[in-house]
Amino acid sequence: MCNICTHDVTCVKTPTPKRQTVSILERFKNKHNIVTDPTNLEKQKEVEYQPDLLAVSTQYTKIAYDVFKQYSTKVQETKAFTVVTKTTQPFHIALAAVMLLTWLSKPSPNASIRLWRALYVGAVATHLGAQIWMTLVSGIVLYFTLPRHDFGRVQTVLFPLYYAFNAAMSLIGLFAYTRTQYLSNFEHISWVQVALLLAMFSIEAFIRLRLVRPMIRAKHIKTQMEEAAGGGQEIGQLILGELAHCPRYMRILRVFRMYHSSIAMGTMITLGCSLYSTMILVDSICT
Repeated sequence: MCNICTHDVTCVKTPTPKRQTVSILERFKNKHNIVTDPTNLEKQKEVEYQPDLLAVSTQYTKIAYDVFKQYSTKVQETKAFTVVTKTTQPFHIALAAVMLLTWLSKPSPNASIRLWRALYVGAVATHLGAQIWMTLVSGIVLYFTLPRHDFGRVQTVLFPLYYAFNAAMSLIGLFAYTRTQYLSNFEHISWVQVALLLAMFSIEAFIRLRLVRPMIRAKHIKTQMEEAAGGGQEIGQLILGELAHCPRYMRILRVFRMYHSSIAMGTMITLGCSLYSTMILVDSICT
């Protein structure tokens, strides 16, 4: 048999730190005649730690830090934080604000009127620019580039925001124009301009509040039926196929086209009003 296997192995026990600590504490208590009674509540209260101002402030600082950390985490998970920190759009807004402040810093006897006029011109110009881009550029390019269902998903996201944004620009332009005329004692007011801005705001607000949602709902149902039939991937055209013989699909399609045509008609009316409003603005600058 191997000598290693038959060799006696002795187990060496190492003293635990806990026992050594207890023995040291007991010797210290015996040396100094210290008597302890853990059941004495009065003595425990007497020597109980009383937090001072620094401890209390530290505790509340910890609570405030935890609350701040919790809300900062929630803010970092929002889309707004992503846009601000990971896109260049905030720099565009900052650049526009710097240019506006630089222009307003120039000496002028009527600084308040200049500010309202700048807001009025900016709202009208932004409104017209958004209409031209959405109607004549983005819509046409995407419709003849993307599959029909992909184009519909893009429009589903853009439509509510587009009409809400345009309605806000029309309202801002109307308010800024009337405020400018109020400060100038209505010397060169154009009631046609007021009517145009009010009409644009009314039509766009009506489209956003009453027409966009049912149109999107009808489009969702139409898209689901087309996907079930294997359609919707054509580009720049609508191929019904077997769905042309489905009464329910044709009824949904008529509802969708009714809302879509009403929205398109309102968009064209507001585009005409916006163009004429811009011409009135040009005439006021030239006079």
